[in-house]
Amino acid sequence: MPRLQRSYTDSDDSDASFSPDDDEVFDGDDSDNDAHSAATSVKDFNLAGIDDLDADDADDADAEIDVEDQIQLFGGNLHPPAYYIQSMEVFNQDDYESEDYKKGTTRLINSVEEQWFRCATCCLLLVPWANEVCARFCKVVKHPDSYQPISICLLYKFFEWRLNQKFTPDARRLRGIKKRSSLGTYWKVFRLAYERAVEEKIEPKLNRCMHKVLRALSKKFALSNERRPNRCMTVDQLEGQIETTLSTTKKSFKLGEMRIYAVLFLLLLAPAGARPTSILRLRFSHLLIVLERDPEGGPHNTLVKFTLAFTKSYLGEKAVNTYPLPETLSASSLFLNTHVFLLGILFRHRAFLAPTLTSPHDLKTLNIHPGETELLLPLRKELDDVYVFRRAVQSLMGYVISDNEAISYGMIAAWTRRCGELLGLAYETIPYNLRYNAANAWTTSIDISEDLRNLAMDHANSVPVRRHYLGREIDRDIGSIVRGTKPQHALVKQSCSVGHSMSKRRPVDLTTEQSASIATHPRIQSLTRELQKLPRGSEKYQSTVRVLRKDKLRLRKELKQQIRQAWTVKQAVEDIERQLQGRGFAPSPSDPVTTSPQRPAQKRLMAALTAPPATDLEGQYRRRDDAIVAVMVYCTVEEGCTVPRRNTASPKQGGPKPSPPHASLVDAAMVSVFVRNKKDRPRRCFLCVGKALSLPPEDPLVEEFIHEFYTSGDVSKHFRRKHLKNMSDNDSSDCPACDMTLDHKMHLQRHAFDTHGTVS
Repeated sequence: MPRLQRSYTDSDDSDASFSPDDDEVFDGDDSDNDAHSAATSVKDFNLAGIDDLDADDADDADAEIDVEDQIQLFGGNLHPPAYYIQSMEVFNQDDYESEDYKKGTTRLINSVEEQWFRCATCCLLLVPWANEVCARFCKVVKHPDSYQPISICLLYKFFEWRLNQKFTPDARRLRGIKKRSSLGTYWKVFRLAYERAVEEKIEPKLNRCMHKVLRALSKKFALSNERRPNRCMTVDQLEGQIETTLSTTKKSFKLGEMRIYAVLFLLLLAPAGARPTSILRLRFSHLLIVLERDPEGGPHNTLVKFTLAFTKSYLGEKAVNTYPLPETLSASSLFLNTHVFLLGILFRHRAFLAPTLTSPHDLKTLNIHPGETELLLPLRKELDDVYVFRRAVQSLMGYVISDNEAISYGMIAAWTRRCGELLGLAYETIPYNLRYNAANAWTTSIDISEDLRNLAMDHANSVPVRRHYLGREIDRDIGSIVRGTKPQHALVKQSCSVGHSMSKRRPVDLTTEQSASIATHPRIQSLTRELQKLPRGSEKYQSTVRVLRKDKLRLRKELKQQIRQAWTVKQAVEDIERQLQGRGFAPSPSDPVTTSPQRPAQKRLMAALTAPPATDLEGQYRRRDDAIVAVMVYCTVEEGCTVPRRNTASPKQGGPKPSPPHASLVDAAMVSVFVRNKKDRPRRCFLCVGKALSLPPEDPLVEEFIHEFYTSGDVSKHFRRKHLKNMSDNDSSDCPACDMTLDHKMHLQRHAFDTHGTVS
């Protein structure tokens, strides 16, 4: 069919628009003629140039054009105009006129409004019309004419009142404002709250005057003007952080997979320089694993690409960045090998779509089709919406990875900070240390342009990098540059990094005496005396216990921080004096990182990651695959003491006799959890003993699982608190001691009583 074209014929020619027969049909009122004229004009536009069609084809074409006319009339939708008229009547435009803030910002704004209301209702801000201002601000008075302009005096008194607050209305201690920058942030949030309530911004003149108010209040309340150090964590220090995280027994994780997460998070954050929360929101659908052909003729490379799709997207969807990570096999250790930890997670959850791709040893047997450059290793579709970094939740038999509950930033930040302390760093280690390092490295690299750096960091321009990310301690040997001599950049960069004063001798925790000294604090003594006067079990008693516990934790944390800050200078003076006196350095204390022995799975993991590099390609593949398998095995390890050791000093006199000797303690414990009659009450938990069967005999946790409780009643308490509490009524379970499946919770309780003598 030839292309339809519009005919530009003379408008006075009647044959160009309609036939005489059509004129006889439309001989009615004007409205019909107008409708016909509109229809025929549309037909002219669509049917011009097809005069050679026969009558039957023309009728079919007319029928099709009528449908097209209706579609064009309703704008591509079959809804009539009444639908849109009714929709306009019920449309709520307030949802689109209001400012769109992130949840955290909204909570801050709501908090400021609440504090403004508290201030105005408690003291009326010493101004007669303050209640009217408060009412208008809190959307109580709906008439704008009753609103009185806010003044600098009113704002000064409100911020002074806020700085004087130490407790909330429910007697909880406030964190307080300690820095001038925090006070400035509070003022910015106040302006947002004011604008949301009054629907207009604060006057520019008042805003300028508030800078003087904030300076005066900062001086009056002695607020610190010190900014948080933006020191970088170098690659060498990152390797030390990862080694400490994997090897330490001072820091315990609920599940071995959580320890692997703590390492994988840093390895993905370091090269991407991304925001930490965007890494934590990674889903399996954001990962792409491909076997890539080396254009330079080397062996095939396993390339990992990850896309950060959740980067400050609350204002709308944004273009996402994808970061590629080629694999490096020849490093001295595998601590910095992202592929080992990521592939360990993928193989552990059987994430690959190919059914037989279940072992890392299969990777080296794969090849790329001739003439192609890559082989995709797709992941299972059912994992698309599942988070990579997930929490550990408690189940009947211990801790397992949750179905899809993501790890929070607070959790990963606490892990990073604690492992940094064990490494011996003076400053608090934060994930942003790695983002600072990436920004500084990209700024000085000739391979990364300024635009590419801003794109990778998701910045609109270079202002955020210059203001927040570039180190305020210049990490270049500027003296040598000025003199024209060879600069010592590595030395200066090391002194400006987060690990400049790293020392394993630095205190990590309080000693017993230091922790006991908290009891002499006046606040603790006052709460202790108050607690002694209250009846046990009362609501007031319970709340006072909680306040006392929190205050002790806060004071211990403050004392620990003071000791760590004073240690650097104190230890430096001691080292100087000992050397000048000829005594040398004092003996180093025991390594706080490994105070207790490592378990077999942890030893295997460390041995695999520190294995020396091989000289041939096959040996390098074997070294990588062994490390991946070690990661897979360690993910299933449950860490920490899961069995309470209270009241286990000695068995009760006249209690059940010890089990007869067997070849191993586990076998003896297994025999002891089975009863001969209904009156037998073993003093071991049959579920914990069953878990001990899956552990190597040399595992230190075996002793914890098979230990005897003081009484059989303690076994019942443990069974209810540690096992039954973590399952629903209809959940099925397995008895590892009997190797049988139990249909529901009551079935488990019946089996525990009949077979193992545990009352629940």
